Amino acid sequence: MTDLLRFATAGSVDDGKSTLVGRLLYDTKSVLADQIEAVRRASVDKGLATPDLSLLVDGLRAEREQGITIDVAYRYFATPRREFVLADTPGHVQYTRNTVTGASTAELAVLLVDARYGLVEQTRRHTAVLALLRVPRLVLAVNKIDLVDHDEAVFAAIAKDFTGLVRALGYPTDQVVSIPVSALHGDNVVERSPHTPWYDGPTLLEHLETVPVTGPEADAPLRLPVQYVIRPGTVENPDYRGYAGRVAAG
Repeated sequence: MTDLLRFATAGSVDDGKSTLVGRLLYDTKSVLADQIEAVRRASVDKGLATPDLSLLVDGLRAEREQGITIDVAYRYFATPRREFVLADTPGHVQYTRNTVTGASTAELAVLLVDARYGLVEQTRRHTAVLALLRVPRLVLAVNKIDLVDHDEAVFAAIAKDFTGLVRALGYPTDQVVSIPVSALHGDNVVERSPHTPWYDGPTLLEHLETVPVTGPEADAPLRLPVQYVIRPGTVENPDYRGYAGRVAAG
């Protein structure tokens, strides 16, 4: 019997999270033929030469029109070795609370970084959120490695910067794995890339399939995430209702 891994994506806007998720779904044959055809038609309408795999994830009309992720998109897929529940979270600053929601139940987070720019403000913010939520394991996916000519030095510098960041946040560096990927072309996502012979680690899927799964900590202290706070007495919320109750095991 296969086990289940819950993981989330994180990272700044336009770093390629939805494309990476689409690539995982596409290359693991986890999407239906009519879904692929719909993406192809939509990509042609947008004037693209190749299918925009991010459309497999961005489901809200506003997301498709703006080309961004707003809400958390949950996807299920499976391989012969493991089942997965994936939460694709938004990268924009104003939707950070949705990232918190998506990552709150994750056992692993894939943090994407654009190889051209390295760690940016939102990267650091999301890393701090993941550390605060105590997500057990992190994968640094240095995406768009093709746009820096698959340069090992670029990858190594970003990985070193990230190690310093997580160490400063008190996160265990031995639970961090860095992988050079191209979500657009599939390099090191499911299949190993011939363009990065200097990289001898696992592909993203290989790591996801083999990382230990700890499961929920039933005896751990209760943590109840709060996604949004409505403050009464403002112009937007002149009145409100308060509720009280108990939280109990179901």
